Amino acid sequence: MILMLAAFLLSSIFAPTSASNVAVAVQEQRVHATLALSVIQNVTALPVVATTIGPTTNPNISAAFAQALSNVDPSASPSNLTIALSSARGGLNLTCSLDILGISERTGDILSVNMSWLPFVVRPDLQAQNFSFNTIGSRYLRSVVTHYANASRFVGLPNATISGVTFFANGTSIGAPEAQGYVGNFTTLNFSPLSPNLEMWNRTYTVNNDTTMWRFSPSKSFDFDMRIGRKNVTTDYVATYGYNATISVPGVGRASGDMIFVGVGTGQTEWAMAAIVILAIASAIAVQLRYRNRKKQLAKFQRK
Repeated sequence: MILMLAAFLLSSIFAPTSASNVAVAVQEQRVHATLALSVIQNVTALPVVATTIGPTTNPNISAAFAQALSNVDPSASPSNLTIALSSARGGLNLTCSLDILGISERTGDILSVNMSWLPFVVRPDLQAQNFSFNTIGSRYLRSVVTHYANASRFVGLPNATISGVTFFANGTSIGAPEAQGYVGNFTTLNFSPLSPNLEMWNRTYTVNNDTTMWRFSPSKSFDFDMRIGRKNVTTDYVATYGYNATISVPGVGRASGDMIFVGVGTGQTEWAMAAIVILAIASAIAVQLRYRNRKKQLAKFQRK
């Protein structure tokens, strides 16, 4: 009942525009990433902000993304980066759009794309209109957790207004110091849960649109619950954040480790392969027919 009440309160305070998703689209040698992210919480009241920023309005964001990508793949770099965000008391919607350069290479009719950059982490305190949209944990949540962590020491004493304080991370009870550290370390632009081993992702190929897609759903990146008891009322203050991930390429793509390979020729290679297969089948049928005819002729000769 308590958790249902908390969920209702969260949904009434702030509704994300869409489910969080990290989408990477490969089109020829262009690799484009759209990071649509949502943080939902009722631990504190976030500033109300709605804006779009880019390198021209905030040069720090390009440097921060460039450093984050370089930390996992020195050849990767961002381009055409824009960030649209809207925050309210109960959460944040954030959409980052960017191209990833230096990770694709064409050799003949084969395009190879290095996806080792994907689990990157942007650590600096990025701001828009004085709102820290990346370091939400340290800037807005940790002070509230620290307050209740200190208040928990007076539980059970005369005149105490709080009857109990319990902290949870990913559904597991943790102590006050661990809770402060867990919340303080939370950053929005943290994609470390996205394993670069694409062979562990779910791969599908759709004939209708000739597209190969990989899907991956990691556990929530951040799942915090602070349960406060006051007399006969218990309230859950929660903050949750997670995302799914997809990678799409045109044609029949294959993955090996953190590499994607896809044919991008004019179609001559595919026709040649199809012709070889057809000729092989035709040859096998012809051999089988000749063998049967010779067998029949031999049987007639023996009867004579």
